Amino acid sequence: MKISVGNLLSAISHLIDIAQGRREHAPKVTYISLQLSNLLGLKPVEKKKIYYAAFFHDIGITVADKKFITSHIDLNLAKNHCLLGYEFLQKLPIDKDIADFVKYHHEFYNGSGAFGYDHSTTPFASQIINLADQIDITLDFSHPYFQQIEEITNWVLKKKGELFNPIIVEAFLELSQKDRFWLDLYNPHLRQIVMALSPEDEIYFDIEQMLKFSEAISLLIDNKSPFTHVHSQQLSQTVYTIAKIIGLDKETANKLKIAGYLHDIGKMVVPNEILNKEGKLTKEEFYIIKSHPYYTKLILSQIPAFKDDIANWAGNHHERVDSSGYPEKLGKDELSLLDRIVGICDVYQALIEDRPYRRGLPQSTAVSIISDMVKNGLFLEEEFLLLQRAIS
Repeated sequence: MKISVGNLLSAISHLIDIAQGRREHAPKVTYISLQLSNLLGLKPVEKKKIYYAAFFHDIGITVADKKFITSHIDLNLAKNHCLLGYEFLQKLPIDKDIADFVKYHHEFYNGSGAFGYDHSTTPFASQIINLADQIDITLDFSHPYFQQIEEITNWVLKKKGELFNPIIVEAFLELSQKDRFWLDLYNPHLRQIVMALSPEDEIYFDIEQMLKFSEAISLLIDNKSPFTHVHSQQLSQTVYTIAKIIGLDKETANKLKIAGYLHDIGKMVVPNEILNKEGKLTKEEFYIIKSHPYYTKLILSQIPAFKDDIANWAGNHHERVDSSGYPEKLGKDELSLLDRIVGICDVYQALIEDRPYRRGLPQSTAVSIISDMVKNGLFLEEEFLLLQRAIS
């Protein structure tokens, strides 16, 4: 099993864009960064690192509060998501320079950025990504680019030597004269344009590396709420135990473990105030919560290696055999055993964990509740018995 890191970047950045209410931010920043890198004559190895760092630069933004601009302007929020992104990337089997580039992408030339580092200590690649980031958040895509070029270039020129490296500013001013640059940024298929610019020696993860990546993603997801900080990790371990009980081959067992890690990735679009609400959810809030498995499957299906199995196992975890689940109301004949295993383990894990509105339940109570669900036709006896063996 080989997974393209470029595919992972594209899919996850798409989810972050949805969560932040921003269209194609990561592809735009990546595109601008690569075009600047070309004009600046950077070597292929450096452009490759910038490609991944620019796509990953906002991976630390996991709070779907719709305050996209604030998270880029407020220095405390900017520093926070830079650190989270850095810590996430440090866990991955990729060049450590990429993590550094992300950590310092909110530094300014004069040292007035998130960490207070100036141009002499901030990686040059981070300075490129920073300018690209600022250009995208400054552009108003509801208006034609030609109405904004003069204002944007004048602003960048004014901030030359203050916020932005003069060398990078000169490259941007040259780039801004090309209509194709702006037309590409406005192109609804920009993501495909950027993917076509991916490095020739693309990075691929094998399944062991993908497990590490998935676990790191699960930590980001679960950290959205103090009530779910170990949810995906423990669920993943339980489904993996069941995989060994039923004798799945190593690769399929690891795929199921990945599905466990990533089953709640769609929660990145759910605001924290809903996830952590102590009282009863409103009808509107419940519909927002119910959207998360839809986004899980949508995003994971964009990764070719996940499309036929992991995306379904993860995305179907709220479906029930009596067709009472969501978001697709799939029934017994449409849900595989592995779909149902992830689903029943999710219920068990949720029951034994603290929630804003109750304390975690004892194991025996949780098992009793799930037994009633089986009797009421929501799960089958097969997966219930497997769950009992796994947790005994």
